[in-house]
Amino acid sequence: MPNVIEEAADALRAALATVEGVRHYPDVGPGVDPPATVLGVPSLEWGSMCQEPTSASWVVYLVVAADTARAASTLYQLLPRVVAALDAVEDVVVVRADPGAYPASNGDLPAYQIQIDVALGA
Repeated sequence: MPNVIEEAADALRAALATVEGVRHYPDVGPGVDPPATVLGVPSLEWGSMCQEPTSASWVVYLVVAADTARAASTLYQLLPRVVAALDAVEDVVVVRADPGAYPASNGDLPAYQIQIDVALGA
């Protein structure tokens, strides 16, 4: 039986890997070389009487280098490309992008935390 969570994650990873000029890391971890995207672990919801989750909310981190002169500008330039790649995935809705930090091995890096909602098993 296919795992609806893993299928959705695979589709998201494939889309994020297409963003030109941005490395994609398929799993959360401290070894990130920016500019990069990282797919977090989703929050899951079940509809009534469902054995599998029916929807998921993921955070995608868009991570850039900690260059104080260019970090914000780089985030502003890359965000539309990342959002467009995510929007192209069926059953995905980009909800919001919040400024934040990504915990990397050499210290926190500037990031957008992009929240996406995904209908599972549709």
